[in-house]
Amino acid sequence: MKPSRDLVYLQSGFGLHRLGLRFALSAIGDYPKGVLHQLTAEVWLRDLPSVSGWLGTARADRPEPARDFETTITMVLPISEDQIRRLEKGRASRDLQISLDFHALALGGELGWPAAEAQETVTIPHAEWSKALNQVALGAYVDVLVPITLVEGRATAARRIREAKQAHANGQYEHAVTLSRAALDAVRDARQTKAMYSRATQRQKADDRDQPERWAVLIQAAYQLFSGAPHDDVGSTENFVWTQADAIAAVAVAAGLLARLEDVQ
Repeated sequence: MKPSRDLVYLQSGFGLHRLGLRFALSAIGDYPKGVLHQLTAEVWLRDLPSVSGWLGTARADRPEPARDFETTITMVLPISEDQIRRLEKGRASRDLQISLDFHALALGGELGWPAAEAQETVTIPHAEWSKALNQVALGAYVDVLVPITLVEGRATAARRIREAKQAHANGQYEHAVTLSRAALDAVRDARQTKAMYSRATQRQKADDRDQPERWAVLIQAAYQLFSGAPHDDVGSTENFVWTQADAIAAVAVAAGLLARLEDVQ
């Protein structure tokens, strides 16, 4: 038993969904020919703060005859929307680790119970699990690629984004916002944000601003907001509190704005 390349899928239901985990299966040992086996697995979450524990019992999508060559089988686990929400809160954008305790029951003959046992621990990458959530409309995954560049400031900013994602995964939400703010330095320099923002704010009406000016307002607003993380100004930013959701938003905004520089020399 080993994980398949396309390991995970989610199928939508009415409040209860089907989590499918695909495995490559081959029989090892002396199995009688043509005897069907029913595979089940107790499924456990691993290494998630406050939510690690038993998820439920998965069953194979079909009985499987013992055979010497490798085939693919899917273990199907009913999973509720409440379980997924609690799992997502605890996962906090980290990779998902799941353990399965497999049991094989021979449906014919006198092989006894169990005919075979095995354990497998699989790691589902954050991106793969997030895309699976899209299939049941319980989340939306946006993948922002920050391009590799030889421009020193932007290369540093891309590194700050990677560090911010790691800080978020480690529960360091304020630090993640601080790093996101640092990544915006390259955006402000490349887009001449200060000058454009000054011009935009001199307009009597916000509706009179052109598109570059409106982008400048957005960039500057994000920079000023995120600046509350590294600074503790008396009576203002010293009282700022940064949550997990704030950190996710900050990293996404900074990454998106940095990605816009791909065609800027």
